[in-house]
Parts: sequence; structure tokens; C-alpha cells
Amino acid sequence: MRSPAPLNLIHTSDWHLGHELFNHSREAEHDTFLAWLLDQLDEQEVDVLLVTGDIYDVANPPVAAMRRLFDFLRTATDRRPGLQVVILGGNHDSAARIDLPAALLGEGRVHFIGALPRRDGVPDYERLMLPLRDRTGTLAAWLAAVPFCRPGDLGTHDLPSLYAEVFKKAAAQAGELPLIVTGHLHVAGGEVSELSERRIVIGGEEAQAASLFDARAAYVALGHLHHPQTVPGATMIRYAGSPFPLSATERTYRHSLSLVTVSAGKAAAVHEIPIPRPVPFLTVPEHGAAPLDEVIAAIEALTLDDTVPHSLQPFLDVSVLVTGPEPHLQTSVLEAIGDKPLRLNRIAKVQAQAPQPHTPVASAADLIDLQPATVFETLFRDRYAEGPPDDLARAFEALLIEVHTGGETA
Repeated sequence: MRSPAPLNLIHTSDWHLGHELFNHSREAEHDTFLAWLLDQLDEQEVDVLLVTGDIYDVANPPVAAMRRLFDFLRTATDRRPGLQVVILGGNHDSAARIDLPAALLGEGRVHFIGALPRRDGVPDYERLMLPLRDRTGTLAAWLAAVPFCRPGDLGTHDLPSLYAEVFKKAAAQAGELPLIVTGHLHVAGGEVSELSERRIVIGGEEAQAASLFDARAAYVALGHLHHPQTVPGATMIRYAGSPFPLSATERTYRHSLSLVTVSAGKAAAVHEIPIPRPVPFLTVPEHGAAPLDEVIAAIEALTLDDTVPHSLQPFLDVSVLVTGPEPHLQTSVLEAIGDKPLRLNRIAKVQAQAPQPHTPVASAADLIDLQPATVFETLFRDRYAEGPPDDLARAFEALLIEVHTGGETA
């Protein structure tokens, strides 16, 4: 029997196709990233492409976003005839929309798993298990492809008991071959981007412990957090992160792919491949906020390339320190920008004085920055002098998940 060759897998995540930033399209950035990714599949001699959730930005993505995905998949599988592709559903995705192509394609090289498969109301672990083959077609590893799990997917399980069963059955299936396990969730210790990632709360807990995953897995591929990072644990647990910043707070991230090489009897080797940044993110001032005259001077001093196409022009966030009404603030900023090759995201007003006690929402916060769960808790405390009870907080979080996923519960 032929011994499998080392398996090369690219782990990427959180593409958010269809994403807009303050009404600015990100289509050109996605096209740039996907063209670069196609080249990486060839250069790195990749056997498996694994996308761990949030392939789309919203549950009902625009047609252009779906076309972009399928054009990419057609080109990738044409260029690399042996390539396997696995795409998992995330919390931004519609599970049914992700599952639909699987029903059309059947068993093959491209696998879509939107929701946790179930049979007779219980998780169907056999359907989670995908064989991964090396470039010769030899079975080289197994993948336990767990997507984002909504409360209705779990039945009588919680996430710890679900993953315990996944590991038990997957490890038995894999035998001596390497096992890769996936997830789309927030694991404690992972760095969160507050303006981009929606909180995932199941059973009232915001983050799950890294102990969900044990050393029976050679590699744990996670999605949801946009900062590429390794989470300490019993094995290699890694977030691939998003391909480029999805908010100004992510502008300092070093976005990357994870190139993972697994082979029987050896630890997984992980190599980060930096993703070229297609569009700069500029903030004025670079940190914090500044008075209007300083902001205007900083904008006027910007040196920019006016030959860049509009779709790839830098984004700009402006934060102005104010002490009272500034009726001409927006006009002054727009005049300073003039015809500079910039795309303005927002002008944030930051109050110089400290907020008053018991103010439900801090005066320095822009509405775009507010997290629904934070507003809910703050208003509840303001009215009742204590935080909401656990059952009410869980109900509110379940409502948020339903709203974000278009009403889907399974």
C-alpha cells in the first residue's frame, strides 16, 4: 500500500464577500486577494483549501458576491485538478445558503457544510468526516468539518460535549492518520476586533475554553476572529483571520494565510504567508483624537498617489476632539480632503470632557461603534441598578443571533 505524501493545506477564513465599509465597496480588494490566492495554491502545491466560515458578509449576500465565489472555485479547480476545497458556514452566513451547493454538487472535490449535519434530530458525525488526499490520490488525513453551531443545532449537547463526541468518533476514524478539526467560534484568549466581529454566545458564555480541543488533533482550524493568531492549547489551535481589514480597528493586523503541512507521526508544520494589503487604512490623527485645526493640517499634509483607481484608494477615518458645538466641522474636513484620492469612512466627534456618571451611553461613542449587547446591559443597569439576569441575557443574545442570521435557527 502506498504511503501518503505530506499533505499541504491552506487555512483561510472570514472572507466576508459582499462586505461594504461605510457604503464603500470592497469588491476590488476581494478580487485582488482571490487572484493572489490562486497563485498561492500553485506556488505552495496545495492539496486542500479550507475556509472556516463567514464566506459571505451577510446571510442574504448580493448576487455579485456569490458569483465571485463560484468563479474563484471554478478557476481554482481547473488550475489544480487534484485540489480539494472545504467551505464551512459561519455566524454571518446562512447555513441553508451554504448547504445548497453541496446538494447540487454531490460527492466531489468541493465540499460545503453550512449547518451541523443531523440525523433523526442528533448530530450526524459521519457526515462531518471528510477524507483528505495527497497529490497522488492517496488518503493522507481526515477532517472533522464542524461549522458554526447555532443553539438549535446542538440539541441536548453544549459545545464541550459536542466536541468531546466529535473527537472521540473522529480520532477512531482517523486511526494513525493526522486529524484536522474545525470550528467557527470565539475561543478564550483570542484577540477580538470590536468593530467587526459579532459576539457568539451559546449557553450564556461569550468564549469557549481552548480545552475543547485536545492533542488527538494535529491541527485545529478556527474562524470568526479576524486577527491571525495561535491560541495556546494541547495542540496547534489557529485562527487564520480575515484577508484584509474589515474595520479601521484592524488596520494594524498582519493578515495572512496559514499553510499547514501534516503527515503521519509528525507534528503539524504551520507557516504564515502574509497577504499583500490591497488598500491602505489611514487615520487622522494616527492615534486618539485631535482638535479640528490639527486634523485639518494633518489631512492637508497627506502625500497620496492620484493614479490609483478609485476602488483601491485609501480609506480615511477622522477623529476630532471637541469641547462644544462645532457647526462647521464636517464642512471643514470635507474641504480639507477636497479632490484628494481618498475614501472617507467617517468623522468621529470625541468629547474632551469626561462623561457624566450614570450616563447610559458614553458621549464619546459613535453609534456605529456600539455593540447591541453592551447597550442592552447599560440600559438595564441604568433602570434597575444591576445587570440583567442570566436567562434574560441569554434570550437577548439568542435574538441577536437570529437577527444576524436572517431568522435561521438550524
